[in-house]
Amino acid sequence: MTDNIRRLWKPVGWVAFLCLLRLAGAGGAPAGSAAAPHPIVQDLSLLAKHRVIREPAAVPTPRGMVRAWLYRPEGLADAPALVMAHGIHKDGAEEARLKSFAQALAATGMTVLTPNVQALADYRIEKSAIETIGWSAKALHRRAGRRVGLMGLSFAGGLCLLAAADKRFAPEIGYVLAVGAHDDLQRVARFLLTDEIPAPSGETVKLRADPYGAMLLSYNHAAAMFSPSDLSAGRAALRYWLWGQPDQARRAAETLSPLGRALAGKLFAGDDADVTPILLRQIERRAAALRDLSPHDALGRVRCPVFLAHGASDAVIPPSETQWLARGLGERCRVLISRAIGHVEVAADATPAERLEVAQFLGDFLTTARAVR
Repeated sequence: MTDNIRRLWKPVGWVAFLCLLRLAGAGGAPAGSAAAPHPIVQDLSLLAKHRVIREPAAVPTPRGMVRAWLYRPEGLADAPALVMAHGIHKDGAEEARLKSFAQALAATGMTVLTPNVQALADYRIEKSAIETIGWSAKALHRRAGRRVGLMGLSFAGGLCLLAAADKRFAPEIGYVLAVGAHDDLQRVARFLLTDEIPAPSGETVKLRADPYGAMLLSYNHAAAMFSPSDLSAGRAALRYWLWGQPDQARRAAETLSPLGRALAGKLFAGDDADVTPILLRQIERRAAALRDLSPHDALGRVRCPVFLAHGASDAVIPPSETQWLARGLGERCRVLISRAIGHVEVAADATPAERLEVAQFLGDFLTTARAVR
């Protein structure tokens, strides 16, 4: 351990590690599939130094006000500040594990703003999400009087990097932590349908994709799969399934035509063979739009320090995406790819050495957060 990490280890190192364990399930899981509490996730209140005040906030944007929550350590006037962007989840900034993490992090002495990114709460990845993150950073910067950090989970991690690369927002952003982020959205979308993805080494990584990904793509391209008369009910059925409400999903599917009902039934069973060719064509047609939602070509414009963390066995966004990001960012980033991190859960068999590695990584992140002005 470095001297800085030694000083942070009690209590910050464990706070950081335990927070990540609690957070790991909040990035992109089906809404009803929250992982059970992990045995090593302790009561973070035992490590809190500050009483936390949680209050509603509003972020002004050109499109109107965005609802948010502010978590601030009571009595700490010059706290480092962080915008935390949730992943794809129907509860958005109200997601229980995200709230728990923001609360715990604020108790260590950090002001945390959690905007409700409506596109992500609607299971869509759109430019409006980048705008929400960027304007949130500007609003928090005005409040904190110092540059702020961005933290993004899952697809929000890539969107945070795009916000940091945007000249409108970059001056207010001092650091980024991206957990399980994407580099190229088109490449990830193809992986979710084909179970293979190219790595920077030239190797093609073969990995069974989480069926959640194909369902997410089907929901976003429902118009290409369902007839016009089935579209509304078909989209509702897929949405309920993504929300982790299978009974409601099946009830909605019962109102479909026989053809639509059969298609929904196959998707519920994890059989995406019929929709894969359709979705691959849609991905190709949207190549330009997906490129605009990918940080790959924008990494040269990210000037602040970046921390990249990724689960070694992530089957929603494979860790090769963080390898691509690291190649584009070069010396500006610190990388951790670990078995101790999952996309929607914590690895139950993480070794003490792996846990220590995560804590050291996040200790460095917190050191940077406190140093940035």
